[in-house]
Amino acid sequence: MDNRIPALQYVLFAETFQKFAALARQYHFYEDEVARMEDSVFKMSPYPKRRKDDKA
Repeated sequence: MDNRIPALQYVLFAETFQKFAALARQYHFYEDEVARMEDSVFKMSPYPKRRKDDKA
């Protein structure tokens, strides 16, 4: 299933999610679920994945 979203929408969503995740972690709020959601957000990324051996 291709669940990628347009780049600008992804950036806005990812920034908002990171604010939520930081606050949730500060209060130990559903830590396992927040980590799972974070993985899901990364999977939605429209940007190509980098390999470890790629030079930046």
